[in-house]
Amino acid sequence: MKSIFAFFALLFFTLAFSQKKTSKFSVSYHKNIETYFLAEILSAEHRTSNKDFELFKIKECSAYQPIVKQALSKYGHLKNSKIALLTAKINDTLLQKYGIGNDAMMKPLLYHKEFPLKGWNQEYAFESNVLTQSQNKEVTFLIKNYIAELERFFDQEKVGDFFKENSDFYKGGMAEYERQIPADFTFAMEKFYGESFNKYVVLISPMMMCPIDDNEGRGIGTDVENKSGNKSIYEIASPFMRVQKPGQFGYDNQFQARFLTIHEFGHSFVNKEVYKYKDQLGKFKDLFEKSNLKEVMTKKSGIADYQTCVVEHLVRLGEIQTAKIQHDDERARKLEDYHLKNYFIFLPQLEEKIKEYNIHRAQYKTFGDFVPELIKVFENSNITFINTELDSIQKTK
Repeated sequence: MKSIFAFFALLFFTLAFSQKKTSKFSVSYHKNIETYFLAEILSAEHRTSNKDFELFKIKECSAYQPIVKQALSKYGHLKNSKIALLTAKINDTLLQKYGIGNDAMMKPLLYHKEFPLKGWNQEYAFESNVLTQSQNKEVTFLIKNYIAELERFFDQEKVGDFFKENSDFYKGGMAEYERQIPADFTFAMEKFYGESFNKYVVLISPMMMCPIDDNEGRGIGTDVENKSGNKSIYEIASPFMRVQKPGQFGYDNQFQARFLTIHEFGHSFVNKEVYKYKDQLGKFKDLFEKSNLKEVMTKKSGIADYQTCVVEHLVRLGEIQTAKIQHDDERARKLEDYHLKNYFIFLPQLEEKIKEYNIHRAQYKTFGDFVPELIKVFENSNITFINTELDSIQKTK
C-alpha cells in the first residue's frame, strides 16, 4: 500500500512540476522599464505638453503608490538632472512631432539588455505604419540615444540599489498579480486565435503612474523577437488598487488583472492583422469621423482614429471569446457589459459574426484569416446606427 501511495505521490509531483515547467506565462518586473518611469517622474516639471497632468500624477500617485513615494524621497533632488531634461524632451518630441506616446518606449527598453548589463540583445528599429520610412528612422535614432543616457543614469545614481532595497515589495506585487490570473488562459487564447507565442509575460510596474479611479489602471502591450525568430509578448501593468496598508501591493483586483492581461496580450494577435487592411477601411474611416463616434471614443477611451477603433473592438472580442472557451460565462458577461458601457457599440454584431469563424475553423485556420469578414461589420454600418447606439448608451448613464 505504501509503495502504491508513493507511486501516485511521485506521479502527482511529476505532473505538477511538468505543468509548471512548460507554462508559458509568468509575472516579473524589468529594471529598464522601472528606470524609465523613474526618469519620467523626475521630468514632469520640464514637460511642454501635458505638464499639468504629469504634475497631478505625481501628487496623486505618490499618496498610494509606495514605490513612487520612495523614488521621490531618494531621487527627487535630481529633477533638474540631465536625464530629467532628456526624458521631458524625448516625450514632448515624440508626442508633438510624431504623435507617439510613451508606450512606444516599452519595446526598445525590452530589446536592450536589462540594466546593469550594457548594449542591446539584438538590433532594434522603430516601426509604425502611420509614419514614413524616414520618420521611423528618426524615431529609432532618438530612442537609441535616449536609452544610452538612461543606462548611464542607472549606473551613476546606483538605481540598482533602489530595486534591492525594495525587492520585497516587488516580489509581493508579482505574487499578488499572479493570484488573480485564470489558469491556462494562454492556451485558450491560442485556441481562439489559432497561433501562439513563445512566452507571455506580465511585468508589474509599481513605478508607472496612473491615477486610480474605480480600480482601473493602465496596461501597455508589446512584443519582442529573439535572434531565433521566436516572439514573446508582454504586458506592462501599472497598479490598479490603492495601497493603503502593509501587505497590499496594488494588484489585488481579479477582474481588472484578467481584463488588462488578456487585453494587452490580445493586441499582439490582433494589431498586425488589422494593419494589413488599413487601406480597405476607407468607408469606416468616413463613418468614424462624420458620426459622433470619434468624439465620444476620444473623450472616453482616447481612441482618436478609425484603425485603432477597429483594433480595440477586436481585442475586446478576443477577451470575451477567451472567457467563453474557459467556460467562464460570468467573466464573459461582465466584459460584454463593461465594454458596451464604454461605447464599443459593434461588439454585439462582432460576437454574432465570430460564430462563423468558430464553426468553420477548417476554413479559417487563424483569426487573421477571418479578419476580412469582421471588417465588414464596420464597413457595412451607417451614421444613423452609430449615433443611435451612442445615444442609447448615454441615456443609461
